[in-house]
Amino acid sequence: MMNNYMDYYGYVDSLNNIGFTNKNTIDNNLLSEPYIGFTRGNMFNELYSEYKNYVPKELNPTNEKEYMQLLLQMYGFAAHDLGLYLDLNPNDVSIIKKRAEFIKMYNDILKQYEMSYGPITSCSETLGTSPWAWDTKVWPWEGMK
Repeated sequence: MMNNYMDYYGYVDSLNNIGFTNKNTIDNNLLSEPYIGFTRGNMFNELYSEYKNYVPKELNPTNEKEYMQLLLQMYGFAAHDLGLYLDLNPNDVSIIKKRAEFIKMYNDILKQYEMSYGPITSCSETLGTSPWAWDTKVWPWEGMK
């Protein structure tokens, strides 16, 4: 059993090499690693200001499904935050490339997740089959049935 997020750095290779940005791949000090940016709500090190003694909660997925959900949230947040930055800095080529990288990772993980666990949205490509499969799985809030 994996006890915390950091245990998953080596685990992602078993997910068909879908790609994962580990802490050392961000080239400069401008951006934080996606997990850190997600937990504190800001991808930019220079713009993050700690509030008193606040320490972001460590996220601990307990299985592959929860881990993939964390990756989706993490990369989705990272791409969105970089998109907001690009609204004000549209010529920053390095951030444009980094955002594209996060979007690719998000889409790769989304495909893998939906093949394993079903669609996340009603616009999913996995819903092109008959019968209509949108409501055939147990929803996360329903627990185990």
